[in-house]
Amino acid sequence: MTDSAATPFEARYSIPKLLGWTLLAAPLATFSAVMLTQGLADGGFLIAILGALGLLFFGGAIAAFLRSMFDRRVQLRIDGNGLLLRAHSAKVIPLRSIKRVGTDQGLIWLLLYKPSRFPIEGRWRRLIYRINGTAAKGFFGDAWIWTAHLNCSKQQVFSAINAHIVPTAFERDLAARIAAADAAQPDG
Repeated sequence: MTDSAATPFEARYSIPKLLGWTLLAAPLATFSAVMLTQGLADGGFLIAILGALGLLFFGGAIAAFLRSMFDRRVQLRIDGNGLLLRAHSAKVIPLRSIKRVGTDQGLIWLLLYKPSRFPIEGRWRRLIYRINGTAAKGFFGDAWIWTAHLNCSKQQVFSAINAHIVPTAFERDLAARIAAADAAQPDG
């Protein structure tokens, strides 16, 4: 593919956003730890099990957020070659391979024309897909970008995608015809 003239767009993990997520999960992990210790002390094994599960979930999330804060590699790169999403795969997804795009809070999901050409290589994303089964595609799409963890907004990602899509000959011809038709119409 030819590289477009637009500047490549790069995004990394956002330290302030991840710190915010860590601070949000910390009270829940603390509450779970209290439940665990109280359940073990009082002999309430159901409370202890719930506390252990909560501590495992929220403590694991905190560990993942803290680990990501120190990962300063580029997580998302959009250029004339396509979209590189490190958490998804080491493969570059050509922008023309994107069939549909949708958003959710802090999430951009991409449906691809041939998702089998760009399989999920990230182990956590594969796990999410296995747990959710067919519902994973409905919610997450074939590839997804968590802008809630990156130092960019959804609008910046969409602007970068639009800036790097190279129009086909048909699209250039169509744009020229529309411009010519607009110029030929009298203002009135």
